[in-house]
Amino acid sequence: MKSRTFRILSIFLLVLLLMLLVMTLAGAIAKSNLAKQYPAPGQLVDVGGYKMHINCMGQGNLTVILESGWSDFSVLWTHVQPEIAQFTRVCSYDRAGYGWSDSSPNPRTANTMVEDLHALLVNANLQGPYMLVGHSMGGVLMRVYAHNYPEDVVGMVLVDSVHEEQFLRYPEAVAEATQDALGQFRMLGLLSSTGALAFMPQNIPNRGIPDDALAQYRAILSTTRNFETYIAEWNTLEESYAEVLSMQITSFGDMPLIVLSRGLPNPSPLLSDIENQQVWEIMQEWQSEMVGLSSESKQIVAEQSGHHIQLDQPELVIEAVREMVNTNRE
Repeated sequence: MKSRTFRILSIFLLVLLLMLLVMTLAGAIAKSNLAKQYPAPGQLVDVGGYKMHINCMGQGNLTVILESGWSDFSVLWTHVQPEIAQFTRVCSYDRAGYGWSDSSPNPRTANTMVEDLHALLVNANLQGPYMLVGHSMGGVLMRVYAHNYPEDVVGMVLVDSVHEEQFLRYPEAVAEATQDALGQFRMLGLLSSTGALAFMPQNIPNRGIPDDALAQYRAILSTTRNFETYIAEWNTLEESYAEVLSMQITSFGDMPLIVLSRGLPNPSPLLSDIENQQVWEIMQEWQSEMVGLSSESKQIVAEQSGHHIQLDQPELVIEAVREMVNTNRE
């Protein structure tokens, strides 16, 4: 009896193993086929043992650099970049591990990511001067870049940028709510790694991206290690902001600066009404503080936008960049 039970169990485990192998192979094939349909639209540049993706359009005496926020990559600038390319050169890029860029063996801290970008621009022969545009966490990175390389930077647009004091100011409940989101990213990362997402990329929600770019966006999330990079960046975010705080970036002198701030709150269902109001007030405070980084600055409130102004009201980002470019030409 025991022998018969053992044989049945062995056959069941063997069938299960074969099914897993078939699913893994099918997933790998699906990922490979999907990735081939959407190659990098720009160039892949070696930055010291790994390659990063940068996509440039247009011509001009200065170069606009578009820096994405946490968990985003170059495709999120698709409403903005072609329009800016009508009046100057503009480049979007993917931080290591995002989009079409290779993963990096280095920790995902602010200084490391800024030095990655510097190496990318140098190795791609994209000489300055640069105008920096940073969304969300990308705004912090752009401030670090301008601090480290002030001679290369002639202006900056901060698109609903976060602040390096985020972890010091936010209520503790925000960190707990973010851990829930990270759990979802871990599950999506597992689905992506096994190839399951590559069978159903159309199920990835559209965040307001045009159809062509949406197909690229879905392919990247289905075939790369983007979700793992989300988690890696978040896990070093507190360390990153501590690095930035130690730099004591308090002024860029008279460098032209436009602070674009969202006009619509985005309350989290995981926070109480009081906590959501606290977060909103803190965000308003740091937007005002960032205006004080330059004597030649102004703030524009995107009344109809949430956090992603480049998706909700892209024309405001385009016009802010145009104004900065024209100021530099005067």
